[in-house]
Amino acid sequence: GVPDGLWDPGTSIDSTGEYIFIFNSPYDPNGNQQEFKGNFPASSVVWADLKGYTIPNDASATPEQKAIALSPYFNNLYAVSVEKKDQNSTFTTGDKFIFPVKLYPYSSQDVFEFTTSKNGALTDEQQRALFEKINVFPNPLYGYNPYTAYNGLAADDPFVTFTNLPNEEMTVKVYSLSGQLLRTLVKDPNSTSPFLNWDLQNEAGLRVASGLYLAIVSSPKYGDKVLKFSIIMPQKQLPRF
Repeated sequence: GVPDGLWDPGTSIDSTGEYIFIFNSPYDPNGNQQEFKGNFPASSVVWADLKGYTIPNDASATPEQKAIALSPYFNNLYAVSVEKKDQNSTFTTGDKFIFPVKLYPYSSQDVFEFTTSKNGALTDEQQRALFEKINVFPNPLYGYNPYTAYNGLAADDPFVTFTNLPNEEMTVKVYSLSGQLLRTLVKDPNSTSPFLNWDLQNEAGLRVASGLYLAIVSSPKYGDKVLKFSIIMPQKQLPRF
């Protein structure tokens, strides 16, 4: 291309070589991103090179700027070519070019890094965060709904599920609003499932009535968490007890 400072791709981008490079950096209309220009104040003059260049050691450049300079095409995301339809076509201020990105071209240069903990063990902070996410669903529960008859149970066998339970011994106590303890559930510490179901029955095996209930989830390590949930049961004819 002609290094005249003017963008004019002409009718053949192969001849002019005036590509548009889109970098992974915020746009600076003043051109102050020195790593893209080179010539850092230093004992030697080194201009930028798209093949990658080395910023002098005595230049006041950040580690990120030095890494960008060493990388071929810098931290370029896309190289775009635009050609005129004919010699009479012109570009004016305000023209917009929209480049749809339909496919990202992965290559051998792409590197993805991640770390895992041994055996999937969680840190204390992660376990605490998981304990804070303990919840109960569905809430409210409509106790006779054929569309919620999951797990192969009949629609008249509803239950609520406590979720996000850590892999340790957990106790869930369900109370009525009057403070009466209705049921105590214990999660097996050897179970890896984060779920624990309650079949809406009290300790005597009787189905509870419609209403608002409280559940206290207790952990020997993290304390208690209080949950509130509602149950709406269909009308029933209970046998004499």
